[in-house]
Amino acid sequence: MGVLAYIGLALSSLRRSPLRSMLTILGIVIGVCAVVGVVSVGDGSRAMVLREIERTGGLNVIEIYKDSWDRQSGTLSNAASRVTRRRWQRNRAEPLETPDVEALLGTVANVNLAVPEDDFGDVNLNYNGQSKPSRVVATASGYDILHNWYVSSGRFLSDADDREARSVAVIGFNVKEELFGVTDPIGKEIKATRQSSRRRGSRFDVRLTIIGVMEEKGGSMDTEGWDDRFIIPITTLQQRFKGRKDIERIRVQVSDLNLVESVTEDAKFILGRQHNNTGEEYQYWTAKEELSQAEKMGAIMKLSMGAVAGIALIVAGIGVMNIMLVSVTERTKEIGLRKAVGAKRRDILIQFLIEAMVLTFSGGVLGASLGIFAGKGFAWVITEFVWPESGWPAVISIQAIILALSVSIGVGLFFGLYPANKASKLQPIEALRSD
Repeated sequence: MGVLAYIGLALSSLRRSPLRSMLTILGIVIGVCAVVGVVSVGDGSRAMVLREIERTGGLNVIEIYKDSWDRQSGTLSNAASRVTRRRWQRNRAEPLETPDVEALLGTVANVNLAVPEDDFGDVNLNYNGQSKPSRVVATASGYDILHNWYVSSGRFLSDADDREARSVAVIGFNVKEELFGVTDPIGKEIKATRQSSRRRGSRFDVRLTIIGVMEEKGGSMDTEGWDDRFIIPITTLQQRFKGRKDIERIRVQVSDLNLVESVTEDAKFILGRQHNNTGEEYQYWTAKEELSQAEKMGAIMKLSMGAVAGIALIVAGIGVMNIMLVSVTERTKEIGLRKAVGAKRRDILIQFLIEAMVLTFSGGVLGASLGIFAGKGFAWVITEFVWPESGWPAVISIQAIILALSVSIGVGLFFGLYPANKASKLQPIEALRSD
């Protein structure tokens, strides 16, 4: 007999007791459904983080900043003494400065862009009697490219704006809507006011001419609050707001994703030379690290829930074995008759093995179909109740479906082997005499 004939016999046998067959594969359905659904949600974490990274600049970005506390603060002169220290201490390294950006651009290979960044809140914007709390971001040309955030009208900051410390600003979408409404803000002047942190009762008032409006970014995940910002040249911030030349961070774009690690090492060397330290005093964040963390989170989720699904499949497999043993007992005379007319032990073994695998494969197909909807349902629950505004996606993995179906066939093969072997060992005469 061919394989198709065996499958036909298996389906015919399962149709004799449809209710029993459905109850038998219920555990398979649940297990496979859980596997496909959980893998879908787990892969969604990676897709979500990748989506946010692309929205805010891409994977080939390095962000360099100085933490207030660090284990490796200081200079080269006391680097040896730090080896024995095991507690956190204040980071006394020099702050990052604008010349560091020029050094990175001029000496580190494979760097496309590097821009300084600084920001702080508690700034009120005023125009024609309207007021809005905002956050100032100070930077230079190239910021829009590095953050994948461009102007919808007007223009972005130029090199001349930064070089001459011009009193210009590019405003976010919400700033434009709340202060100007339908009025075109380009060329209008706003007043930025911030309470001074140095002298109680004093404040800074800076008048800025609007040269551009940023496109609407939305308020979810990593872009939360972006539309409420306004952007000015870094030199304007240093001269008119801070009175200091330090910067908060440097954002670097690498020409090739595969070169991020080597560029990071080169940047450490250059910054160490700039500030007479090891370069390790500064933090080097990369988007690849965040993606790696998301992959770990997804893997933990898949492993933990996959273990539960695995238990369900084992229990379902035991149920399949039980039903197949019952089936062997009920069909003893049929087995004896087949052997009496020439069926070999191998034929009986294959028949019952294929019957078990068809049973579990049917459950696998149904479970995989339900798993697609379960994955979308899990993602919806996370978005609505666990992590609002995350927009957690459900990624339907063809590999996961194939794996789940393969596992379901494997369960039928493993747990059907004992009943099939028992059926193949029956002697024709004894089988025909059975009641």
